[in-house]
Amino acid sequence: MIIIPNATPISSSDRAFNYGDGVFTTLLVHRNKAELKPYHLSRLKHDAAAIKLDIDIKALDVAISEHIDHIATSSCNDLESKYVLKVHISGGQAGRGYARSEDSVVQVRFSQHPFPGHYDAMLRKGLSVICAQTRLAIQPLLAGVKHMNRLEQVLIKHEVNEAGADDAIVCDTQDNVIEASAGNLFFFYNDAWYTPSLKGSGVNGVVRQYLIDSLLNDNHELHVGEYQLSHLQSASAVVMTNALMGVMPVRELRMPDFSMVSFDVKNKAIEVLQQRLNDGKR
Repeated sequence: MIIIPNATPISSSDRAFNYGDGVFTTLLVHRNKAELKPYHLSRLKHDAAAIKLDIDIKALDVAISEHIDHIATSSCNDLESKYVLKVHISGGQAGRGYARSEDSVVQVRFSQHPFPGHYDAMLRKGLSVICAQTRLAIQPLLAGVKHMNRLEQVLIKHEVNEAGADDAIVCDTQDNVIEASAGNLFFFYNDAWYTPSLKGSGVNGVVRQYLIDSLLNDNHELHVGEYQLSHLQSASAVVMTNALMGVMPVRELRMPDFSMVSFDVKNKAIEVLQQRLNDGKR
């Protein structure tokens, strides 16, 4: 595993470039601290193993910290106290063909980006979302993995933009609700939180996993299973989660028949979930 300097061009033989042969994660850095870093590292280790990549997770942990320290001390960087750090892990370089060559070495790249400023307004107002027509394919071998082949999400984002919505709720090919375009889903019903199973498709987000662990460790009622859009219609609150948006309330959902379902963005259960996540970031 080698760390590639930021300015180094991506080779035309890079396997992530050619085949999506790689994994990545997106961290929120706040006040020079990568939030939920252990969860990001755990997922990178799991996801890399799922696609048969061998990475040194301890060395990667050190490299991330050093990169953040460099940004903090560099006079040529005028980044805000909150920014986005992406960690890209590629299968390396190897000529033509799907099979990796024996001398292919895993390559790691970092890139930093501004924090999406519109998230703060969305948090106050809540999201207006649609039901995506694009369905997620079922592939248990890659379920939960944040790999670099994101063509389904590209199509979903196109739908979101065409509809003038904030995001979309996405189902699999068996009509099970799975996730949002770039986040996970939780919904609140009868004093309990529910979140879709990701056994067949979807990405296991770090906030999703943190909240599952936190709720179960405190013996709170949480259900993980197969749900359809009709279950969301009965919910009193719906939220989307990821490492950047945190716990984001959904204000309204446009159903496939164009009827609208409204949710309470000020639901106390949402505030409790948001506070639970904030506690985990300290």
